[in-house]
Amino acid sequence: MNLMKTILAASAASVLTAAAAQSADLPVKAKAVEYVRICSLYGAGYYYIPGTDTCIKIGGYVRFEAYHNAPQGAYPVNNATGVFTRLPNTFAMQSRFRLSADARTQTEYGTLRSYFNFGVNVRNNAIENGAPSTSVALERAFIQFAGFTFGRSETFFAHYSASSFGLLTGTFDGGTSSTGMNLAAYTWQFGNGLSASLSLEDSNAHSKGVVDLGNAANTAGVLGAAPFSSNASDSMGARMPDFVGNIRVDQAWGSAQIMGALREVGARYNFTNSSPTCNGGGTNTTSCGHPDEKWGWAVGAGLTLKMPWDSKDTLSGQIAYAKGASSYVAFANSNNALHTSGGLALGAFNDAVFGGVTPAEGGSTELELTETWGGSVAFQHYWTPSLRTSWVFGYMSVQYTDRAKALIANLGSRCIGTNVVISNPAACDPDFSTWRVSSRTMWTPVRNFDVGLEVAYTEVNTAFGGSTATLTSSNNGLAAGSYALEDQGVWSAALRVQRSFWP
Repeated sequence: MNLMKTILAASAASVLTAAAAQSADLPVKAKAVEYVRICSLYGAGYYYIPGTDTCIKIGGYVRFEAYHNAPQGAYPVNNATGVFTRLPNTFAMQSRFRLSADARTQTEYGTLRSYFNFGVNVRNNAIENGAPSTSVALERAFIQFAGFTFGRSETFFAHYSASSFGLLTGTFDGGTSSTGMNLAAYTWQFGNGLSASLSLEDSNAHSKGVVDLGNAANTAGVLGAAPFSSNASDSMGARMPDFVGNIRVDQAWGSAQIMGALREVGARYNFTNSSPTCNGGGTNTTSCGHPDEKWGWAVGAGLTLKMPWDSKDTLSGQIAYAKGASSYVAFANSNNALHTSGGLALGAFNDAVFGGVTPAEGGSTELELTETWGGSVAFQHYWTPSLRTSWVFGYMSVQYTDRAKALIANLGSRCIGTNVVISNPAACDPDFSTWRVSSRTMWTPVRNFDVGLEVAYTEVNTAFGGSTATLTSSNNGLAAGSYALEDQGVWSAALRVQRSFWP
C-alpha cells in the first residue's frame, strides 16, 4: 500500500513538472507599443510626445536671398555702405536656415506653451573682398503660462511688422521683427477679442544711444559715415527695464491696437577737452559729473483690416511718436548716410545728446531728448491662391531740439568728420527724414515654397541742404573735393527663394 502511494505521488510530480515546463515555453504577450498620435487641439502639424499629454510641432525653413544696392542685406542707406563707390559691395547674397519647436500642454490654468526659433545666417561682408559674415541667432525662446510670457519675443509695442510684406522694409516700424528681445509680460483677456498687456522689456535692446557732444570722438571720421559714430558708447548702463503696454482687439474684421512705452534715458560721465581734465580726475570719470536722467516715452497705434472680397487681402498700418525712445518708431534703423552722384545726405539717429562739461566747450547741464515720428502702411493682394503682391510705404522723421542744434552748431566738426570742412558750420543741422516705397511679388508654385522679387526706392532728406562739405583727403573711396549736402535717393532690388518645412 505504501509502495502504491509512493508511485502515485511520483507520477503526479512528473506531470506537474512537465506542465510547468510547457507553460514556460509559451509566448508571453508583449507590452503594447504607443505610436505617435496626431494632436488636433492646436491646429495642423502637432503630435503627442509618446507617453505624455504634451503636443509638439517641429518646423523651420531654408532661405536664399540676393540684394542689389542693399549691401547690408536690407538697409541700403546705413553708414559707409551707403557711399556707392567701388569699395562697398552693391550686390550681396545670403543664405539662412531656421529651426523651430512649439510644445503645448493643457493644464487647469490654461495652455502651458514653450517655443523657440533659432538658426544660422551667412552673408557677404559689407566691404569689398571681405570674408562672409556668419551669425547664429536665437530669434524666439519664450514660455507662456496663465497669461504670462517670459523669454525672448516680439516687443509688445508692435502691432504688425512691415517686413512681413517686403524684403527691404524693416526700417520703418517699432517691431523687433526677426531679432526679438528679452521680456517679461502679462496679458489680460477680457473676452470678445479684447486684451491688454503690460511688458517689462530689455532696455539695452531698445536703446539708440546717448551722444556726448563734448566727446571729440563723436564725429563721423570719414565722409559717408553718419554723424556721432560712437553713438551708444556715451549711454549710461541699464538700471531698469522699459515699461511697455498695449490695448488690443482681434476680431473677424481684423485687429487694432494702441500702445505706449516709457524708458529711462541716462548718460555716462561727461567728457572734457580742457586741461587738467575734470580737476585732474581724468575724463569720463566720477570727477566729471553727468547730466540727470530723463524719461523717454513713445505712443503709437496700429490697424489691420481684412478686405471684404477676400480675407487674405489685408491693409495694415502703424504710426508712432517718440521722445527719447527712437527705437519704438524704427527699431532696426541706425545712422543714415547716402552718397550717389556728387552729393551726400546724412542723418544722425539716437535717443538724446548733451554737450560736455563747461559752457565754453558747448556744455549742457541736461539731456536733449531726440524727437522721432513715423510709420508704415502695407497692402497685400492675392491675384490667385499662388500669386500675391504687396505694396509698402514707410516714413521716419528725426528732429533735435533747438538747444541740441545750437550745441551741434557750436561744435561743427561733430556734424561730418575730422577730415571735412563744412561750408557753413553755423547751419549744421542734424534733422533728417527718410522714406521708402516698395513692391514685392511672391509666387508659391507648390505648398510651402516661395519665390519673391522686390523693387524699392529709398530717399534720405537732409536739413543740411544748400551747404557743402569739402573732403580734405580721400576717404572711403571718395576723392578729396567738395560734395553738396542735399537729398539723395537710391533704387534697390531683392530676390528671395524659400522652402518652409513645417506641416
